[in-house]
Amino acid sequence: MSTVSDARVVRTREALRRAMTGLAEDLPLDSITVRAIAAKAGVGYATFFRHYSDKDALLADVTDNLVRDFLTQAAPWLQQRDRTGAAKFLCAFVESHLAIYKALIAGGSGDTVRAEMLRQTMATMAQTRARKSEGPLDDLVLFQTVSGILNLLAWWLRNLDTVDADTMAEIIERLILTPVSTVRRQPPAGLGPPTN
Repeated sequence: MSTVSDARVVRTREALRRAMTGLAEDLPLDSITVRAIAAKAGVGYATFFRHYSDKDALLADVTDNLVRDFLTQAAPWLQQRDRTGAAKFLCAFVESHLAIYKALIAGGSGDTVRAEMLRQTMATMAQTRARKSEGPLDDLVLFQTVSGILNLLAWWLRNLDTVDADTMAEIIERLILTPVSTVRRQPPAGLGPPTN
C-alpha cells in the first residue's frame, strides 16, 4: 500500500471516528445509522464498509482510541504508581470527552454497548500493559479495575450536576485503585506470590 493510500485510510478512519463521536453528542447510539455517520464524515456509504464491517466495529475502534489516548497521556501517573494523580487525570479525561463517554457507558443504548466497552477496554489494556499476565491474579486485577471504574464512571455521568471531578477521582481511588493495589501486594492464598 502506498504512503498516499495509507494517509487516506488514516484520514478516513479519523473522520469516521469524529463523525461517530459528534453524532453521539445529539443522538442515542442505537438511533445513529451508518448512512448518517458516512454523511457526517463526508465519505460515501460504501466507503464506510471498506473500513468497518458495521457500526459496532467503529464503536470498538472509537473505544480503543480513547483507551490508548488515555493510557498514553496518563503514563506519568501510572509509571509513578500515583493512584490519586491517575484518578484525577481519568476524570479530567472523561470530562474532555464527555459526549462519547456518556453515549458509551451512561447512555440509554443498553448493556450490549457497555459490555463491549468493557471487553474492548480490557483487551486494549491487556495489550498495552508493561508485562505479560502471570495468571489469575493479574486477570482478576485487570477485570476489577476496568469493570469497577466503568461502573463508577457510568454512575458519575448520571450525577455530574452533584459530584465534581475531584470528588469522583477520590471515590475511584478509594473504592477501586487502593483496594486493587492491596490485593496485588497481598494476594489471597492460592493466587500466587505478591507482584509489584
